Amino acid sequence: MKNSLVFNIPFNSFRSTDFLNCFTSTYMYLEGINVGKVDYECRQLTGKPCNSCGKCGKGGSTPISVQEKYFFLFDTMCGRSSLRCRFDDEPSEMQKLIGETGTDDCGTDYTVAFLFGFAGYEYRKLTVSGEFRDAVIASIDKNKPVIAKVKTTTVEPGSGYFRVITGYDGDALICPDFTNAQKKPEGAPAYEELDVLYIIGDKIAPRYTLTDGLKRIQKVMEHNINENYWGVYTEKTGLYTADGLNTVSLEEKKARLKRVAQTMWHTFNCHNFAEVFRKYQNDKDASVYDRFSGMEKLRSPEFRKLINRIAGPCYGYTHDLAWALIGLEACADWTKHASRYYGEMVQLTLSQIAKNDAEVLAAVKEIISKAVT
Repeated sequence: MKNSLVFNIPFNSFRSTDFLNCFTSTYMYLEGINVGKVDYECRQLTGKPCNSCGKCGKGGSTPISVQEKYFFLFDTMCGRSSLRCRFDDEPSEMQKLIGETGTDDCGTDYTVAFLFGFAGYEYRKLTVSGEFRDAVIASIDKNKPVIAKVKTTTVEPGSGYFRVITGYDGDALICPDFTNAQKKPEGAPAYEELDVLYIIGDKIAPRYTLTDGLKRIQKVMEHNINENYWGVYTEKTGLYTADGLNTVSLEEKKARLKRVAQTMWHTFNCHNFAEVFRKYQNDKDASVYDRFSGMEKLRSPEFRKLINRIAGPCYGYTHDLAWALIGLEACADWTKHASRYYGEMVQLTLSQIAKNDAEVLAAVKEIISKAVT
């Protein structure tokens, strides 16, 4: 007995096969979203790094670019792309809630329930292994993929813990090619490797709207500011602060600058956030999100100034500043007299990033106040 779905949706190169990545591609399959065609060599579709050729941006409907648009939306509305990291690298309360804590892999009940509700689908979560086989067969026979979480003991650390199951062949499971996802898994897991299944039900009216997504973003951002995350970084890296670089050994200075660079790689989630709002700088681009409840309200001219601010001077700027700090850490020469002043540059840059976060929060709150559904 065999049944396999024709699943040709790619996965996102910004993430491993976490829940967000798997959910996005599964959603596109369920909705029958056309992923477009590629009439040129796309390195990402063969698992190679993007070489920024720019050809996908010209057509706007290649498999990679289409999946990316929906991934950015889900990533932003669930709150993940608003997260900020603690200096000590301990997971924050918001990271725990959303699921950015290793094995959670963005698959906490808080995030999963929102994504299905925002997309407008019923679902049920199965944790009883004895029910897995029948549930998979029944779902595939209804032309619906299954999202599965595998046991953490079966996955190399840093790899994704989620899979999309697109078929079965007797007792063997079938998965699509996860090419393009970071650290892509090879092949399909066995039933005994599965930990949780998400069985997708009927299409329903969305339980969550644009306003609900914006309120989640507000919750994360207010937490970041209230916990003074960027303030701790500037205290640890300033020249004249009580616990700054001038008070520690050379090795500790290097370690702190390295920590800043690591955090900047994480802060690139601002790119995902900005890309969602950039769609509303051009009404034609925004049409991709019209299927989600309330999103059309962002087309209103009253939001144009706020959207432009978020997309460019705030999070476009944060993206560039993050690269600057990564570059500083990579080429820092601690033998030079000027190295004693690196902390001042870091402090000024992080202060601007904190200011950008505060301005985006203010913009989000203003949009909420005028777009309540």
